[in-house]
Amino acid sequence: MAVSYDFEMERVLREIAEKKAERVLIQLPEGLRPRALGLMREVEERAGVEAYISGGSCYGGCDIALAEAEALGVDLIIHYGHSRLLPDGEVPVLYVELRADFDVDALLRRALPPLEGWRRVGLASTVQHVHLLPRAAEVLEGWGFEALLGGGGGWTPHDGQVLGCASSTALSIAEEVDGFLFIGGGRFHPLGLALATGREVVAADPYGGGATRIGEGEVRRLLRRRMAAIQRVREARRIGVVVSVKPGQRRIREAEELRGELERRGWEAAIIALDVVRADILNDFTELEAFIDTACPRIALDGLPELRRPMITLQEAYVMMGVVDWEEMMRRSYLGGSWRRP
Repeated sequence: MAVSYDFEMERVLREIAEKKAERVLIQLPEGLRPRALGLMREVEERAGVEAYISGGSCYGGCDIALAEAEALGVDLIIHYGHSRLLPDGEVPVLYVELRADFDVDALLRRALPPLEGWRRVGLASTVQHVHLLPRAAEVLEGWGFEALLGGGGGWTPHDGQVLGCASSTALSIAEEVDGFLFIGGGRFHPLGLALATGREVVAADPYGGGATRIGEGEVRRLLRRRMAAIQRVREARRIGVVVSVKPGQRRIREAEELRGELERRGWEAAIIALDVVRADILNDFTELEAFIDTACPRIALDGLPELRRPMITLQEAYVMMGVVDWEEMMRRSYLGGSWRRP
């Protein structure tokens, strides 16, 4: 299925002119880096600036290349692919949501069989596709469904928008729907949606062109794996608390509270600060028997394939210590980014 992106070049050029920027840093998600050279050339030629390409990570709106920008002395960061999560710091950031268009009607025709048995369908997507949700609702209602979108706000300003760590738009309508239709690529977001809402999710992928239902069985299998990881960490005696220094994932206070709680309960704990959380780095800390991830929960839930010891999320750590139970954690949002000790 053909997907086209809107790089909002005219807006980018206006912002560069308004900021009187002379040097800019372009930050792109990995999947769009094959277009980086052409994009850089267009910005330089049309805006008359010197442009750099960020080679660091770009995992979300929480992952802004501030250190690179300051080192390069740029006047503006052009961050593609996410909506704004952070206020501007020393270097202003232009967020370009990178809306992606495709044939919604064709994708929904492929999603129709997995929707069988539902009448009220909640719609959700990442920022690239939220502008297509009203059309998706129109198509579904033409087929006899009732389509609902949760109102946007906070980290997810658009109706129906979800993040890997924020599903408030979906949670606001979860009790009113039979299930959710998620439009977007990958499994992490729809699986997280199923975890957060307790509803089945049909994932319609415009990049692969397919649609599959994530049912209770898949969620249960994931939860069993998470329970097994929690038990393995519970049996460890020396634990590394992983902190990210990325601006939007920097939960130092939560990490310090967690370390104190662990040590009060008999574990030995150390805080490890990283930019990108990588298995090869963590494997070097051979004294540590397990890790707790206080950065993006996706790191622990997706897993680091080469990591030799178990890793759990901040939320799971409080289940591991017996501070909260599973039901309370699920109510408070399994993937909630700002989750702290009760």
